[in-house]
Amino acid sequence: MTFEQIAEHLNKKKIETVRGKKFRGVHVHSIVKKKRLKDEKFEKEYLKVRSDFHLDIFDRTLINMVKSDN
Repeated sequence: MTFEQIAEHLNKKKIETVRGKKFRGVHVHSIVKKKRLKDEKFEKEYLKVRSDFHLDIFDRTLINMVKSDN
């Protein structure tokens, strides 16, 4: 099916765009294009990077208590 035919089919089924309008071929093309780009990005292999990461966690209540005593 062409994008225009898909748009006609959606309009016959009374399916509206996100903004409540009728579909046109360019809408369908945009949706298909964005889906394809999203899928390509999801399937892409990324290098695994590991680093020496250290996270210190402090209890701010004790720090605030010391500050309020001064």
